[in-house]
Amino acid sequence: MKKATLHIFLLVFAVISLASCTRNHGDIGPWFGTWYVEQITADGTRVHDVEGNYFFQFQSKVFRVSRVYGLNQMEESFGTWQENDGKMTISFPDPSAFYIHMPGLEEHNDFSVTTTSSSQMTLTKTDAAGTVMAYHLKKQP
Repeated sequence: MKKATLHIFLLVFAVISLASCTRNHGDIGPWFGTWYVEQITADGTRVHDVEGNYFFQFQSKVFRVSRVYGLNQMEESFGTWQENDGKMTISFPDPSAFYIHMPGLEEHNDFSVTTTSSSQMTLTKTDAAGTVMAYHLKKQP
């Protein structure tokens, strides 16, 4: 009886372990996870008036941008993203839920992925005013 109970326990444990995947809907490649925005440039000049630390997060087709500032204060917005052939689109479909004040980030963003590796990425875009914005990202462990 003890042996049967142990086998059932191990079987249940194995099923729970396999079902607790952190990558819903499969592997999305190098984008998965949290990316720290190390630097933002506008027409090649570093934007110095950025307050707080910004993070981009990718999972499945869900995108989250967050800003941490002050003493553990945070604001965040959720949207969708997709990437094809070196182009990435990030959109925030609900304008009333778009809270982040980040230089050049708009409700709809068409980026070119200009640099990518497993730990570094640069996204560039031209904003509504015609300014070329570059977001230099570093993958968080």
